[in-house]
Amino acid sequence: MQHLRMSEYRPFRALPRQLPKIMSMALAVALSLSMLLAALPERGLAAQPSAAFPDLALHLSAQNAAALGLASAGPTSLSRIPAQGLLVLLVSYFCPPCHKEMPRIKDLARRIRERGLAERIRMVGLATGDDEALVERFTQRHGGLPFALVPDPALAAHKRLGSPVVPTLYALSNIGGRLRLLSVRQGEFIEDPDAFLDSFLRALPAPSGHAKPLSGQ
Repeated sequence: MQHLRMSEYRPFRALPRQLPKIMSMALAVALSLSMLLAALPERGLAAQPSAAFPDLALHLSAQNAAALGLASAGPTSLSRIPAQGLLVLLVSYFCPPCHKEMPRIKDLARRIRERGLAERIRMVGLATGDDEALVERFTQRHGGLPFALVPDPALAAHKRLGSPVVPTLYALSNIGGRLRLLSVRQGEFIEDPDAFLDSFLRALPAPSGHAKPLSGQ
């Protein structure tokens, strides 16, 4: 029985000529897959900009209720937070970009206070898949958080939003208990906090008694 050397086997001899074509096809498949994966979170969103936003159920601790301007702890809903603008941040303890972005998110919360916007704009974090213990670990890791971080261990809120990637930041208007999505940013928050706030304020309806939205100093 005659044995062929590997170099004499035609498929191996033809491979160098086919390699550019194979690499080109592989690159095309990889690119298509990456575009598909990038598009999936957007298709999964419950709302597009300027559309209605789900009124998520929240169960607040006394500390979180106080941070959101509510008188008592317990079950409530997103629309009952007393603010014209809401920033809803999805994070998770097991999400590296969520930890990486936190200094800038904390700076954003600080600028809201410094510009006198704390009663007009409130921020609430949803800890996707995290229980109270993981929320506490997240908070301690960052030396405390200047906003409410609410556990979502059963992913109830996350699923209502279409299971988006984390981190994700939603900017909402809250007028008369009606939530509208103004913008959504998926992935690590890298914007300048003041530039982001300026854009958010321009998108918000004018407060009662004002012809134009306040810019906030």
